[in-house]
Amino acid sequence: MKPDILLVSNGYGEAAIAGYIAHAIAARAPAATVEHFPLVGAFAREAWPPAVGPQQSMPSGGLVTNWNVPQFLRDLGAGLAGLTVRQCRFLSTQKQRDVVIAVGDVYCLALCTMFARRPVVFVATAKSQYVAPHSPLECSIARRAITTFARDEPTAAALRRAGVRARYAGNVMMDGLQRSGADLGSIAGALHIGVLPGSRGDAPRNAERTAWRLRALADLLAQRGRVLQAFVSVAPSVDAVAIGEAVQRAGIELRARPSGVVSATGSLRNLHVTLVRNAFGDLVNAVEIVFGQAGTANEQAAGLGRPVIAAAEQGELPDRMRWYRMRQKRLLGDALLVLPAEPAAFAQRIAELLDDPRRLEQMATSGRQRMGNPGGAEAIAGAALELAAHGAVAAER
Repeated sequence: MKPDILLVSNGYGEAAIAGYIAHAIAARAPAATVEHFPLVGAFAREAWPPAVGPQQSMPSGGLVTNWNVPQFLRDLGAGLAGLTVRQCRFLSTQKQRDVVIAVGDVYCLALCTMFARRPVVFVATAKSQYVAPHSPLECSIARRAITTFARDEPTAAALRRAGVRARYAGNVMMDGLQRSGADLGSIAGALHIGVLPGSRGDAPRNAERTAWRLRALADLLAQRGRVLQAFVSVAPSVDAVAIGEAVQRAGIELRARPSGVVSATGSLRNLHVTLVRNAFGDLVNAVEIVFGQAGTANEQAAGLGRPVIAAAEQGELPDRMRWYRMRQKRLLGDALLVLPAEPAAFAQRIAELLDDPRRLEQMATSGRQRMGNPGGAEAIAGAALELAAHGAVAAER
């Protein structure tokens, strides 16, 4: 038996989660065919798991929820309707798959069940009882899945009460965050901060704004004789050169240091900045706190016990970001602190937070509790392979 499994995701964070599941499947069944179809974003075909199907990046970066009409219209103008038709057609040609794994929200699940018409495992990453319950319509769609993996036990229990075959087997977001042993060039005795600018088109802008805040914080720390080292996470979907240029616009000169994971380093007085790629687990494990404007990455950092601080940006899409950060705050609770975006005010509040170890510990504890334990990827891989095996036995009969 050679299982043939398609992972379908509808978000950048969801694509990373699909990758964790794919690696778990490959570890259990090396001969399995595992491919990834991203409904949101465009991914390199040579990546693993291999990306298949029609792909196209959209202006919203996939964030068109909460009735965000301007963003939806912008995506339509960029070809969203045509892309959706092509994606549905592609799913309708996937009848050879043993199992389809839908990673994301019920929209992703609905497309998989309607068009692929194969047994579907639903990884419900988009909603939690901590934020908002699944609606009756969403539950009716979720009942189409063979099994559903919720991101926490309260959500799984609520789905079961609605007749969904749901369970919690660990938060798959927390898988794949182990250290790889990458040399990040950590400076002993420095305050280490992780910078998570996100994985969408606004990542360079976020990186530049955060760099100005780092400068302001470094000035305050200099008065205490402390050195600040920031590790900037460069997501696979983001251009490292654009991130580097954004940081340099804040007056921090970078020099190339291509080492596989560290693409550039630079310094300004007692501030040191390192761009890191393909070593997110190493980065988050190496820092004390995180400045995060990301989605899934913020949540993963909180789950590892890192206090997460976001800025209340007033950028191009303030309504969207206010809604998104509000949702994340409800999800993470005390693990996430949202501060004014102005660099001096932001830095002052961080300095006060650093002087409050009790508050820092409370944030760390809250993040671990809200995000839960790893292990979801292994459980999902096992369920998918078991479904594939049952399908193969039934076909032989």
